[in-house]
Amino acid sequence: MGKNLTTEQPNNEFVTLPKDLYVLNTLAMGVAIQLLAKMTGESIEDWKQYVGAKAGEQYRELSTERIQEIVESLDKERTA
Repeated sequence: MGKNLTTEQPNNEFVTLPKDLYVLNTLAMGVAIQLLAKMTGESIEDWKQYVGAKAGEQYRELSTERIQEIVESLDKERTA
């Protein structure tokens, strides 16, 4: 597990995300976007833009503390 990725929010606060959790989330998102594109007939690029915009919107609405709580709860579930 070792390495972590740090993301900077617009208010310059930092959230640490384990690298393996980031990679798993990114891979799952890619698979979901491919399935949505196949099921709807819309392009992967269209879905990528839509999902990215929605994720960014939701992320901006969360506090740094809440994001860190989410990351920690996911990490606990993976190791339990």
